[in-house]
Amino acid sequence: MTHPGLSAQAPCEGLRVQGMRSARLPWRFDAASALAEAKALPVSLWRTHFNEGRHDGGWQALALRHAPAAPMDVVPIDVPPSGFVDAPALEQCPSLRAMLEAMALPWKSVRLMQLLPGCEIMEHTDAGVSAAQGEVRLHVPLQTGEHVYFHVDGERIPLRAGECWYLDVSRPHRVRNRGGQTRIHLVADAWVDERLLEAFRASDAGDPLPDATDPWSQFLRFRDFVGTDEEYSRRLSAITDKAEFVQASVQLGHGAGFQFEASDVESAMKAGRRSWMEQWVL
Repeated sequence: MTHPGLSAQAPCEGLRVQGMRSARLPWRFDAASALAEAKALPVSLWRTHFNEGRHDGGWQALALRHAPAAPMDVVPIDVPPSGFVDAPALEQCPSLRAMLEAMALPWKSVRLMQLLPGCEIMEHTDAGVSAAQGEVRLHVPLQTGEHVYFHVDGERIPLRAGECWYLDVSRPHRVRNRGGQTRIHLVADAWVDERLLEAFRASDAGDPLPDATDPWSQFLRFRDFVGTDEEYSRRLSAITDKAEFVQASVQLGHGAGFQFEASDVESAMKAGRRSWMEQWVL
């Protein structure tokens, strides 16, 4: 998969896309046929994600396009698109190949990524993978659901099967699959070029998902509740140990009818710390 006329030098087009955290791009795809191809690939090709410290064992990847110089075929190393080649698995997936060719972007790493039911990708950042810095990570959900929670900077992204999304993964993000089936995405990295800038201009924010069951939404309501309840506020403010504070927050929240998780409390604490530190950055 080549792109005639594309320079091997890193583009600076990303400087024209700053401050965008997520966007639903105008491309739409037949997710059913692509999903059937993904499910037909040998189980032996799936690898547990190399970022083992940031998930609970249910995050897996399969290379469709990779860099031969990388230590592992699912590792997206920092080389130009010319340093990547199609993986053998892509030859078995004509619908997935057609997606990539329809978008016609300067592709780098392209992978299938799945998150098993009940599993979680903890909050993390992927340095440098941001449109503002000239490189994007696009997601095309092939199989997902309303009980898959993908948050970027505390905002739930309403991803649906067959849509194409840009997500600024240089910002804190995390995913929880609380549904009953595996979440499967096509995840493709590319340089920002004029074609992608045109797609950004035609993008929108997507259609919101119901947030009644969203654990993060439940946590935000609990935080507001604590601010108005003197007893809850007194009990939590008296705790100085972080782990104890997280545990107590979850227990008190559940007791008050709010169904969130420890990772929601930890994410809020990290966001508060970042906000405090960033006020000193000029």
